[in-house]
Amino acid sequence: MEFSTASAFFADLDKQSDVKIPVWKNELYFQYHRGVFTTQAETKKRIRHTEETLLDAEKYASLAHLYRLPYPQEEFTTAWKGLLFDQFHDIMPGSGIAVNYLDAKRDLNVVEHSGNEILSRSLEELSARIGTQQSGTPVVVYNSLSWPRTDVIEVEAQLPTATSNIEVVDSAGKVVPSQMLSNNAETHRVSFLLQSSAPALGYATFFVRSTAKLTQSNSVLKATPEGLENEFIRLKVDTQTGCVTSLYDKRSKQETLATAETDTGGPKNLPCGNLLQTFVDKPKEYDAWNIDADFEKQYWSLDKADEVKLTESGPLRAVIRVKHHFQNSSFTQDITLYPGVPRVDVNMQTEWNEKHILLKVAFPVSVHSQKATYEIPFGSIERPTTRTTPDEQAQFEVPAQYWADLSDAQHGLSLLNDSKYGYDAKGNVLRLSLLRSPTWPDPHADEGHHEFTYSLFPHGGTWREAETVRQGYELNYKLRSAQVQNHSGVLPPVHSFMEVSPDNVVLTALKWGEDDDAMVLRFYEWAGKEADVKIQLPPGAQSARETNLIEQSLVEQSAGALSFANGSVTVHTKPYEIKTVEVRFAPEARP
Repeated sequence: MEFSTASAFFADLDKQSDVKIPVWKNELYFQYHRGVFTTQAETKKRIRHTEETLLDAEKYASLAHLYRLPYPQEEFTTAWKGLLFDQFHDIMPGSGIAVNYLDAKRDLNVVEHSGNEILSRSLEELSARIGTQQSGTPVVVYNSLSWPRTDVIEVEAQLPTATSNIEVVDSAGKVVPSQMLSNNAETHRVSFLLQSSAPALGYATFFVRSTAKLTQSNSVLKATPEGLENEFIRLKVDTQTGCVTSLYDKRSKQETLATAETDTGGPKNLPCGNLLQTFVDKPKEYDAWNIDADFEKQYWSLDKADEVKLTESGPLRAVIRVKHHFQNSSFTQDITLYPGVPRVDVNMQTEWNEKHILLKVAFPVSVHSQKATYEIPFGSIERPTTRTTPDEQAQFEVPAQYWADLSDAQHGLSLLNDSKYGYDAKGNVLRLSLLRSPTWPDPHADEGHHEFTYSLFPHGGTWREAETVRQGYELNYKLRSAQVQNHSGVLPPVHSFMEVSPDNVVLTALKWGEDDDAMVLRFYEWAGKEADVKIQLPPGAQSARETNLIEQSLVEQSAGALSFANGSVTVHTKPYEIKTVEVRFAPEARP
């Protein structure tokens, strides 16, 4: 016996010409405990949202630190430790006793509060430096993602006087689309929807003011109880079943839905997208942990709606509400479309009071592919839609992050989520697992109220060409707004602190170094393309170097330092590679 390392072991093995080593080039899919992707959904949701809050807080705190606001390193360390503790064995998987989730809720609320406090201080520091001396109440909309985006955001503002009508203009004085939601005459507070475009990792400033006469804008939204339409999508809903019977992508001129090739239990010969299905879910052992392979043996498809109603038809939001019930539970699906946004959001509210039932939502897609693609941390993976071999048969429930996609070279459908992790794809049917109800070790697991969102993103070409990755991030990382005072400032009304190109990379983290007085950036390549990634840095950047994931330099001294050109640094990046870059700023050059 020789005590050694893995690298030394395999180096020695390579020398053995008579030893033939089998190669497994795939994930190490665990053929067991598939229920942990779904059990204890509220804890999973809190963890997802708290992760996103802390990552956003790090970004804005790092940018504010460039303007000399102290970076709250200890607060972040405490917050991350609190969050990561709740990702521990049996807590995030949902396989613990009931008290685990009471403790996790308390702990995660503390972490969320800490992250929001840091966010508030950081955005206040940045906002104080923006020139906002124009007519109206300034509202700054912040975008934490590394690409420009257009989305609809709900904003609240307090005006100097009461008003019956408002208009919103951008920093150039141009009226932008808005939609009043509420107006409190006593507090002069108005709540409204705003269609905002914000630059990469930056902000845009808008001005809210009263107006005697509303400017009528031509909205691209069309809405009836039978369907919704914007410039990207035309959607039809069957008023009897509540199913989405057509999801037409106007850009690729392709119908996304088709009749299911496998039995979904819905109306025969009818494309039945957004179909809720319930399955008897009684695993032979490890109740909270497992979903058994025969879970489809007994199920119900909720293909008779209690109500289908157009509840909202404004210039910036249109909503069809579909209601269903099953045994002791009720489901409300708000199918929502916005202008300028190429996806359909389904906000779902559920009163869940079941035992040993699994809830899924199904979409038959009009493509033929033997593989579906799923997002995994810092990448994606293909998995079979067929059930031919034992390995394929085992993958009847698989994990994913923000999205799964079923497409061919011409078109497809990406099914996004804001807090779910279990998917399956069989034939042409793509499904997302929504809720479970095991009784051991928590006899009341997941009983009660749930609210979450999943989204439909029909597209032309493959998911790579459609940039599904970006849609997943945009669903999860919302634009943030802050009302500010009218004042002068060194920053312009519209500004990007940092730009990253090309399009096939995502900046996932921007933070201050754990040990060094430097800004740390982390990004990854998602499309399988080698690229020279260019990062346009804030003013004052002095030097940059690559590090590993724990912020240790990859090179001795300065031999591998990255060079600057016109305030930017270029990092050669291989397909699917994760890169970490440390940037130092000259103290005298910081604002």
